[in-house]
Amino acid sequence: MKKIFCNRTKEIPSLETIKEELMRNDRIRIDYNSKFNFLFNRNLKKQIKNIEDSLNVEIHKGEFKDLKFYNLYNLFSETEVEKISEQLEEAIKSYRLISEKLIKRFEEKYDYSFTDTNKSFTEIKEQIAIDKNQLSKNWNYRFHGGDVCFSNSKSGQIVDINLKYNGFYGVLDLWFFQYYMKTTNEYKSISSVYIDNTPKLIQTLDYLKDKGKVKQVKSEFDFLDSKKLIWNKKST
Repeated sequence: MKKIFCNRTKEIPSLETIKEELMRNDRIRIDYNSKFNFLFNRNLKKQIKNIEDSLNVEIHKGEFKDLKFYNLYNLFSETEVEKISEQLEEAIKSYRLISEKLIKRFEEKYDYSFTDTNKSFTEIKEQIAIDKNQLSKNWNYRFHGGDVCFSNSKSGQIVDINLKYNGFYGVLDLWFFQYYMKTTNEYKSISSVYIDNTPKLIQTLDYLKDKGKVKQVKSEFDFLDSKKLIWNKKST
């Protein structure tokens, strides 16, 4: 990520500067704190609108304490998103299948079901403690916030699974999924494309959704604003 600080109108980066920086960086952050400088703020806002209209970017505005900033995310062209979508679909498919495999292994080991069981989770807590959260020789797990995270001590692979989607495992929580790609040897390369640019990931997911490669599933908890994507098995 490239950071640019400006506090006066003459320091606002030109369109050409932004173009050049986006060739080298997937994300640019323009920091500023001239909250009482009306002219500067007007000119910066005008330039941000110019950048948005002229370049293939997504812009997010934010602030932290006295510092304000714009994040400029470089987006794919239509050709680029089509090309990379096949690689991302393979990662999404893999994430769902390994999630289902690990959940099944857990349920078989503890004679437990996350979706339909007469056995309380409390009943298996003692056995989990005895096992020291070890599923098998290489796989360990831990529960957090109602979800479960499996980790492979040999490969370093992390498979964090959301449990709140009516028996669908491998739904695309973007943080969980990006960490899965980052820790899975086959997907480390594609992970680096998205590591500092979540809008690019969303852009590719939208493309795959339009193609029917992923589908939406809804959380079982109504209070969650939760429709997430998952690999569509029927797309094969």
